[in-house]
Amino acid sequence: MQRRKTNRLDNVGIGFLVGFLLPVIVFIVVWQIGKSKMSISDFVQSLMQLNVLIKLGSLCVFLNSAVFMGFIQLKYEKTSRGVLGATIIYAFVVLISRLF
Repeated sequence: MQRRKTNRLDNVGIGFLVGFLLPVIVFIVVWQIGKSKMSISDFVQSLMQLNVLIKLGSLCVFLNSAVFMGFIQLKYEKTSRGVLGATIIYAFVVLISRLF
């Protein structure tokens, strides 16, 4: 019976970390491109006033789907599970924020 080689990157924790941090990084890049002279807290407040904070957050999380598919293609199932878990948590946050 042949054992499958395990890869150190095939780890749920790494996937969760990537899935959690990637939308944050995308949000910071959008802030830098759009309103870098404004503090990040002022930027978030202006997005809240325009009622687009949740929409922008959802778009930032959308990139996780590409990362998820990439890990699936690389056969990193555990890592893709972590990305999916982080994405589901973001989805619950968006759902809860839309209710209130």
